[in-house]
Amino acid sequence: MKVLDNMPMEGAPWFEKGVKWVSPMNFDPAVMPASTSKRVYIHDVTLRDGEQTCGLNWTEDERVEIGVALDDLGVDRIEVGMPAVSEDISRAITRLVKMNLRAAIVPFARCVKDDIDAAVKAGASHIVVEHAVNPYTCMYGYNCDTEKLVDRIVSSVNYAKEQGLATTFMGWDVTRATLDYVLGVYERVVEAAKPEAVVFTDSFGVASPHAIFHAISQLKARLPGVRVEFHVHNEFGMAMGSVIAAAYAGVDGIHSSINALGERTGNVATEEVAAGLKLLLGIDTGVDIGKLGEVCSMVERITNIPTWRNKPVTGTRLFWLESGVVVDAKAKMEPAGLIPAMCPYMPEVVGHSPIEVVMGGSSGKASVKYFLEQRGVACTDAQVEEILEKAKTLGRSLRRVLEPAEVDAIIEEVLKK
Repeated sequence: MKVLDNMPMEGAPWFEKGVKWVSPMNFDPAVMPASTSKRVYIHDVTLRDGEQTCGLNWTEDERVEIGVALDDLGVDRIEVGMPAVSEDISRAITRLVKMNLRAAIVPFARCVKDDIDAAVKAGASHIVVEHAVNPYTCMYGYNCDTEKLVDRIVSSVNYAKEQGLATTFMGWDVTRATLDYVLGVYERVVEAAKPEAVVFTDSFGVASPHAIFHAISQLKARLPGVRVEFHVHNEFGMAMGSVIAAAYAGVDGIHSSINALGERTGNVATEEVAAGLKLLLGIDTGVDIGKLGEVCSMVERITNIPTWRNKPVTGTRLFWLESGVVVDAKAKMEPAGLIPAMCPYMPEVVGHSPIEVVMGGSSGKASVKYFLEQRGVACTDAQVEEILEKAKTLGRSLRRVLEPAEVDAIIEEVLKK
């Protein structure tokens, strides 16, 4: 492949033949600071926050089945649920711990001694301890001022550590407070209790990606030696953008859930985080992205909550090409080595079936020629035009793409004339 306009492709981080073609702008030193994460681990919350999807409750066996699948997928940490809530959650944690999986099995607890004791009883060696941080939420929801808040968090983290638990502190409703206030609370907690990690949480998806970049940068600078994780919901459709911003800022871990399950609009999707960080920024998460389709389909089957057909990474129609212009460009660019010409990455990379050219109301002559080549059929230009017009007319009347048998019928009809 020739180098055009001083923009190399072969060996560049934005292009890999037969795999991906993304933006060179992602890797510009003015955009990608030296602090950008080199590796980001996934703390998957499908089984805990995902269960807060309205109407969703896991059975004990489902919790274990999904936990095993997440471990096989390669996530580093699996947040299984709050054992203090029910015995079936506690039993699921115990079963997963006894399996000696590679991933850490992490119960969830409030800053309440009984919650922490329940995690210990379940056999866990890790825990996430959470409390609201926003002063208004704390005052009117928990009847505690800042001093009581810090004391409650510090006491809980220290108690969890005394029980031998590797402890993460997660503040929620963080982004509706000022950054100065949040940094002050986190600094005091880290100084007094020394948790292994802290979680910066945009519980309501209300911080812009730019704000997240600044916040994570400040936390990394002011809490040296402490892992910083990021948890985000998707109220304004910015969750994945905020994850990218956090990665540029040097975040250590991302909280996410399969199929974006979670309260209200859901958490950022594990499949989008793993594929996005690897393919857009070259950041490893440890996740085998080739297995994403399989795991996402399994969770969809268990929950009976369908994902939309054009959902990023795992949508069933992501790699269907109908537009004649797109199919024509694909046919002309691939021979030059630009295999991911009309998609940012090839479908097989994330466990999809190969690209599928389909016929419908937006098709063009290149689409017809593709179908004819696949069938080993030769046609005149006039016949190609007739096949195209019939296919477009039928597709528009049905308002869908055509089934292969319908395309075959049109080809047969035209060739019989």
